[in-house]
Amino acid sequence: MNMSTDALRQRIEKNSYAPEPRLIDYLLKIADLKLSERDRINTHALDLVQKARTTARPSLMEVFLAEYSLSTQEGIGLMCLAEALLRVPDARTSDNLIEDKIASSNWSKHMGHST
Repeated sequence: MNMSTDALRQRIEKNSYAPEPRLIDYLLKIADLKLSERDRINTHALDLVQKARTTARPSLMEVFLAEYSLSTQEGIGLMCLAEALLRVPDARTSDNLIEDKIASSNWSKHMGHST
């Protein structure tokens, strides 16, 4: 399939919200892979995931999210704050919102629990 970049972009845009099962069926059909090729790809993908899970160190964001999960008052406050800040119109309102969400939590209980 040799398409121009514009044609590819239009096709991607057209299918952005298409039902996933329909797209998967279509992609499998045009991929025209033999069962042995699919098995090899699947085995390789599983190997990559297993290696990533066993060798990867958690990122700063993963460590942060583990400490301030949505099962804590602080985690819920941070999530609400992050979502709300996307819609705040000015700096003064942002400051007031941050103070409201941050001041009411017990941040000291998290000291020393994470790098």
